[in-house]
Amino acid sequence: MMTDKYPWHDKLLQHVQEQQREGHQPHAMLFRWRLDYGDSVLGWRIAEYLLCDKQCACEQCKHCRLLAENTHPNLLFLDVMNDKVGIEQVRDIEQKMWQTSLFNKPKIAYIQGVDLLSSAAQNALLKTLEEPPQDALFILSVQNISRVLPTIMSRVQRLHHGKVECDTVLHWLQQHSHTPIDQATITSTAKLADFAPLRALTLLGDDDAIRQLQKEKAQFADFIAGKLSATVLVSTLEKEQPQVQLARFCRYTENMIAVLFTRSLDNDDEATDARRAHSHREKSVRYATWKGVSLRSLYHLHDALISLRQLADSNVNLQLQFITCLTDWQKERLLRPQPLIAQTT
Repeated sequence: MMTDKYPWHDKLLQHVQEQQREGHQPHAMLFRWRLDYGDSVLGWRIAEYLLCDKQCACEQCKHCRLLAENTHPNLLFLDVMNDKVGIEQVRDIEQKMWQTSLFNKPKIAYIQGVDLLSSAAQNALLKTLEEPPQDALFILSVQNISRVLPTIMSRVQRLHHGKVECDTVLHWLQQHSHTPIDQATITSTAKLADFAPLRALTLLGDDDAIRQLQKEKAQFADFIAGKLSATVLVSTLEKEQPQVQLARFCRYTENMIAVLFTRSLDNDDEATDARRAHSHREKSVRYATWKGVSLRSLYHLHDALISLRQLADSNVNLQLQFITCLTDWQKERLLRPQPLIAQTT
């Protein structure tokens, strides 16, 4: 079992701990698995809190030691993300969950990647969630919530990740970098990795990977600005793991949306101050843009990329869908009239 501890998990774990102490522990919890945040460890950490004698993952009690050795009889694990898991494995978990738990502790099933289960396997899991055994707890992780049956979502408590502060990531990188690296390099590398901590740690010291990622970001920016066609952009799409690269494209778009949204608010505040100074009550909002691209266009692009990510695991011709979808977005961006704007660089 992995026992790494990541500070960006602390708020969620504190929430689980508080619920347990107050006696409000749900029978099923679900959290979104994020790439490069060590979220596979999070399910194990939740189990530690639930089984620990001191309810704090003390690492010293009998249950924490059994978990560290991956031999605790009350914990069952299904890794749908890395193993072939079907309805039979889910039914096997269901039967084991009905067996008597030991040590007067709950029986826990941690299923990683529930969204990757077939509809039949999800329905088999649903039957157990609808009428769970006594003292049974389920920890579920998903990458794409839209792939999970709504009936399952209605029977679990969603655990929300807290905001990952940039300073937290930078401090963690400083502590875990394998070679001495100056703070400026750590900061620039973390920014390039969109402050995803494990990705940033991998990039530190890997000059080739850094250059490749810088090139990818520049190409995506050129695409948004209309300098690069969707056909050329799709030629850069990774054939083995297109979802991973599409996830990066989504993050690039999300970051741009966040920046423009903040600048739009700042522009609106400046316009409000100017109106007050001139006793002018006319209302207007100054929307920031980047290379002529508005916030609305970026939201449309983000939706398109999400749809493409959902298609990545299907049998469709992803490259053709990619070209068609993003070419349509570029045409729409050029045709859409722009609101009153404040151009940014």
